[in-house]
Amino acid sequence: MPSFRPMDSPAPQSAEPATFTRAGIWRGMKLTLPYSVSALPFGLAFGAAAGAMMTPAEATLMSALVFAGSAQFAVLSLWAGPLPLLAITMTAFLVNARHIVMGAALQPHFAGQPRSLVLLLGGGMTDAGWAITLQEMLRGRRDLGILLGTIIMQWPIWTGGTLLGAIIGSAGMDPKRWGLDVLIAGVFAISVIGLYRGRDDLLPWIAAVAGTAAALLWLPGNWYILIGGLSAGLAGLLRHDD
Repeated sequence: MPSFRPMDSPAPQSAEPATFTRAGIWRGMKLTLPYSVSALPFGLAFGAAAGAMMTPAEATLMSALVFAGSAQFAVLSLWAGPLPLLAITMTAFLVNARHIVMGAALQPHFAGQPRSLVLLLGGGMTDAGWAITLQEMLRGRRDLGILLGTIIMQWPIWTGGTLLGAIIGSAGMDPKRWGLDVLIAGVFAISVIGLYRGRDDLLPWIAAVAGTAAALLWLPGNWYILIGGLSAGLAGLLRHDD
């Protein structure tokens, strides 16, 4: 993932620890509302696809515990008895590997916070929630309640959409038939546009796009997510070394 902190700004570690307020929670909920509403069709699509392989209760439990849309869609292609647990684990890890970099970007703001809060917020962090929270941090609103607010808005809509889709969805429905996988990427791309801080970010962004495009063209599965993130990270290191 690109580095969004401009070169001349102070390092996050030197700043005051972030707060955690009720006002921040409400702000996070408000900012995430458009993304939460747009996530409903994805929840419905996943529920309909998963309903062909498991009961509505099992599909809903999966969404409630895993809470990772792209990883859940990827795992469905492997869902067969007996379950290939190693393949499922590796697939979920590769799809969600970007969260390692995303979490590292927010880690300095968690200084002094209880470990239980860090685990809760890290486990529930989504792409949109991360982008919104980091953008607010860069604007000076250092309140981790914002991240919790994004989770509060998105989790029930995703799980509720899954349940409804599993109940009323048709068997064998393919979510990609409507281009929902492309829409998911588009929603995330729009959410991070506001994080652009100037020319210092151009090289990592170009590397991310190039790495992702190359992986989509020549590699199977969801390698494009990891390749794009690694490309951006390496470009960021090269930029800082200059």
